[in-house]
Amino acid sequence: MGAGDDSRWVRTRFRERYDAGAAPARVAHVGIGNGIAWRVDPGALDAATYLPLFVEGMRETEHPYRLLAVRGATELARACGERALLDALPRAVLPLKAALDSSDFAVAAVALEFVRELAEMSPAVGEALVPYYRQLLPAFNAHKNVRDVFVSLVNLSDSRSWRERPRSSAAFADERSDADEQMIGHGRSKRAIASLTLRALRALERSGGVDALANIKFHVPTYRSVA
Repeated sequence: MGAGDDSRWVRTRFRERYDAGAAPARVAHVGIGNGIAWRVDPGALDAATYLPLFVEGMRETEHPYRLLAVRGATELARACGERALLDALPRAVLPLKAALDSSDFAVAAVALEFVRELAEMSPAVGEALVPYYRQLLPAFNAHKNVRDVFVSLVNLSDSRSWRERPRSSAAFADERSDADEQMIGHGRSKRAIASLTLRALRALERSGGVDALANIKFHVPTYRSVA
């Protein structure tokens, strides 16, 4: 709970499956942090069924649901193979939109990061996302100037977001080089919502093919190309 949170408790199908013992993953205690352990090989799961389930679970803010959903969605997307991921995308878009649209910035943050990860998985996946910009990018336009809200993406059991004065408004300017952009939060656990938004937009542009930039600018008019 934190900045931008609307204090509504979300109960997702992911939580229901986990509570019923039907989720294909569980928390694994590794070192000083937590990871997840799969009950079955994630590459053998039906991604069209399970990826939307994990993505829906990104709206959870309680432990262990948030950790399992966020890590599980990313690991499943990487393990299932490009063809299966492409087949799963249409069913994952609506729960992903719901997470992006959340007024809880901690939820929106993990959804923004997942969009970036999807875009960077392969050019085919990046191009497959373009038709869904209409559903996904209005939230990006809303988040692009939120420079004073920070979240943790290292400790996913921490679902807080908080406000603090950014060191410099120029630190999030669209003109910045990619190398500079990668330094935001480097060595620290906090990320600004504006930074996450910009990183995801740049990944979408890079991987989305010839139509990506025009479609991005239609929904986020102030976006400046990385080209």
